[in-house]
Amino acid sequence: MDNHTELTLEEKQSIILEIMKDIDRFCRKNGIRYTLSSGTLLGAVRHKGFIPWDDDADMFMLREDFDRFVKTYRSDRFGLLFNTRSDKEFFASGYAKVNDPTTHIAETLTMANHGVFVDIFPLDYVPDDPRERKYHMHKVMSLHNRIYHRQRRDLLSIIKSYRHPLDWWMKKMDTTVRDPRYMGNHLVAHIVGSTNYRTVLEKNRFDTLADITFEGYNFLGFSDTDSYLTMVYGPDYMTPKKWSHNLKVYRK
Repeated sequence: MDNHTELTLEEKQSIILEIMKDIDRFCRKNGIRYTLSSGTLLGAVRHKGFIPWDDDADMFMLREDFDRFVKTYRSDRFGLLFNTRSDKEFFASGYAKVNDPTTHIAETLTMANHGVFVDIFPLDYVPDDPRERKYHMHKVMSLHNRIYHRQRRDLLSIIKSYRHPLDWWMKKMDTTVRDPRYMGNHLVAHIVGSTNYRTVLEKNRFDTLADITFEGYNFLGFSDTDSYLTMVYGPDYMTPKKWSHNLKVYRK
């Protein structure tokens, strides 16, 4: 990509904001519930927008809303990546991205091929019992980890995931996370795409979503942001701690 211009952080954030606005318009029009999450919700609360050094955005959807979204989302400008495998774009995972196809993120060790994005994570139903819940989440996370490594080119990743093709790992993970014993329970959790067990929420939080300002625009978020952000980042979440993906992004 040497002949292409690298985007500045401000340019990446501007594209991300446009993607977020497009997702919001689609979801409100079609009655699909979502919330800003992770550092994006933290940025909305602490900075009224992007954390100054952040270069991505995250949203949560309940599993049933996520399934509807990935089946129906359409945009004139942006593309949905959900188990997408083509010469132009490649992203296989249990969660989805909405990306700008006019940009390209430089990846060398993975098969991933896409542009500037917003991540959309499903929240899945989990058991009430803490030990059973952690066991279930661990199974799903382990399978999703194999999906991640199946797309990398380094030797360790090949060793971890070589026993089965990508489709096998994808199907196994999807079947496991949709365990019928837990479907419809009052607890949901961020499992797919997560590496910790702490983001467990009452499903009824999605009954009281509220507008929250992000870069001058209204998006949906939990009405009780404090308990969520405390759970994820600790009670001192208003104290900045600098971190970012620092992805190199180019305009095609």
